[in-house]
Amino acid sequence: MENLLNFLKEFNLQTIISMIVVVWYFSRDVKGSIEKVDSDLKVMNTRISRVEGTIYGKDIYKKLDEEE
Repeated sequence: MENLLNFLKEFNLQTIISMIVVVWYFSRDVKGSIEKVDSDLKVMNTRISRVEGTIYGKDIYKKLDEEE
């Protein structure tokens, strides 16, 4: 806690606010990106499973077809 207070003492209010704005600006679409990557991985897994012909793959692409 003491380290945090020392860190904050070194910076003025403008610096702290600008850091918050910069972090918010670059991280505002992270949730959407994570969901898109998850969706892409599911589709890729389905394609690989179809090529391999596994039983596990059959269950996956049935679920994906129902969701679409």
